[in-house]
Amino acid sequence: MKSIFPCLVFAMTLMTQGHMAEAQDADGSMQIIVASPQQLSVTQSASKTAGVSQVSGQSAKTLYGDPTKPGLYTVLLRLEPHKRIMPLSHPDSRFVTILSGTFYVGFGNAYDETKLNALPAGGIYTEPANANHFGETRDEPTLVAITGYGPSGTTYANPADAPSTVKK
Repeated sequence: MKSIFPCLVFAMTLMTQGHMAEAQDADGSMQIIVASPQQLSVTQSASKTAGVSQVSGQSAKTLYGDPTKPGLYTVLLRLEPHKRIMPLSHPDSRFVTILSGTFYVGFGNAYDETKLNALPAGGIYTEPANANHFGETRDEPTLVAITGYGPSGTTYANPADAPSTVKK
């Protein structure tokens, strides 16, 4: 089993750097990123980003790597208020860090509000490979950083819950 500690260290390094530059050159080399959560611009629709839930009201930006290919990646995901993510899983293990707002996350094959854990900015959780999890935002937008080792993807526990834009 691969250690996920290097992934966490990488994600934390990205988040503690200041103003934001483009995250990655076309050749795949890492750019310097210095940004607070308020300075991060995440406005592109998440509909074409692998490894995220694809619910409406999400935007995403890949900071490093490519979630569709083998290797380390980090994706910023912004969720609008009052968004619910039904149970889903990913083929890769990932770390998630809440950068702003509060994200409510739970684990299991069925959505169960009593299993939600409120994680404010600074909170973290892991998504073990193939572990179904679900979540929601409430009255505020939420920004999270997801770091994993691809390739990634998204599989809903109940296929009927999957938005029609999900690419598996």
